[in-house]
Amino acid sequence: MMLNAWHLPVPPFVKQSKDQLLITLWLTGEDPPQRIMLRTEHDNEEMSVPMHKQRSQPQPGVTAWRAAIDLSSGQPRRRYSFKLLWHDRQRWFTPQGFSRMPPARLEQFAVDVPDIGPQWAADQIFYQIFPDRFARSLPREAEQDHVYYHHAAGQEIILRDWDEPVTAQAGGSTFYGGDLDGISEKLPYLKKLGVTALYLNPVFKAPSVHKYDTEDYRHVDPQFGGDGALLRLRHNTQQLGMRLVLDGVFNHSGDSHAWFDRHNRGTGGACHNPESPWRDWYSFSDDGTALDWLGYASLPKLDYQSESLVNEIYRGEDSIVRHWLKAPWSMDGWRLDVVHMLGEAGGARNNMQHVAGITEAAKETQPEAYIVGEHFGDARQWLQADVEDAAMN
Repeated sequence: MMLNAWHLPVPPFVKQSKDQLLITLWLTGEDPPQRIMLRTEHDNEEMSVPMHKQRSQPQPGVTAWRAAIDLSSGQPRRRYSFKLLWHDRQRWFTPQGFSRMPPARLEQFAVDVPDIGPQWAADQIFYQIFPDRFARSLPREAEQDHVYYHHAAGQEIILRDWDEPVTAQAGGSTFYGGDLDGISEKLPYLKKLGVTALYLNPVFKAPSVHKYDTEDYRHVDPQFGGDGALLRLRHNTQQLGMRLVLDGVFNHSGDSHAWFDRHNRGTGGACHNPESPWRDWYSFSDDGTALDWLGYASLPKLDYQSESLVNEIYRGEDSIVRHWLKAPWSMDGWRLDVVHMLGEAGGARNNMQHVAGITEAAKETQPEAYIVGEHFGDARQWLQADVEDAAMN
């Protein structure tokens, strides 16, 4: 049989669209087959798809045959081979060439079709905003300028006028008064720059200016204008066709959170109470010291061995992850802080399982949610496992 075939699991022989994978085989030579079947799999079950001879030739003397594999469901790795049929015989074509016998599963062509994330994300121009330092709205509510004692810094917070120069003094305790309504006022300016999506550093209630020491995951900090200001920002971004992504700090909470309550505010938190309902949401050493993030005592690590914590953060129907993706908030996704360190027993044990759980919960709630993980190093193992859509440092 004087027949030659060409195929590799890369373009132009393989082309992916949103819902299907187009597979093409090139043939030249004498005695071409009457039919060709694409042998493939769906959820590990063998199936045969008829290939269609194309009218146009990719090269002079070359005939192209094509078939489509449905990508709406099934496994991310698709294996396939080609069954060429004549009236009196058949041959198989695989990476090893032609064969009279059907190939073993691992001898077939293979192409990985990972979840590439929501289609809208690829076309966005993102702008990251640190809320306290971007724009300050007027008039202000009294609670936006409330002065309180910042335990982690050992002093009261410092309120500065908007035009005062920035100094290194008391960095985490110094506030300039930027807020979410200020961001709303600047949306036309951002739109003019070409910005189409915003990623906000943490906005939930917390004592520091950076808000990575979360005190309440269910409410926006009054310094930023509270829940109402976030609703207004969400409405205004939607009116302008802009996306809005929040920062999820789920590796640790702040030590002033009611779950932990280091400063004895009477919430029954885990720090000083072995009988606290939240005790197993954190990890403690034998001497009762809470395990924290990188030596910062104000950032106690959350322990995902606890089923009730898992339900509160992502698995439950009204979990924190789901809550902010639902109406009326309808956020477009989460950026996950130091997500490679999240896990069980004060460390990152079973990390991939829980990151995947966060992403699954988000996409069950909002199928077009965009999940971005923060990583200090190589993030390929998370991306290739499809447990997040993208990575950043």
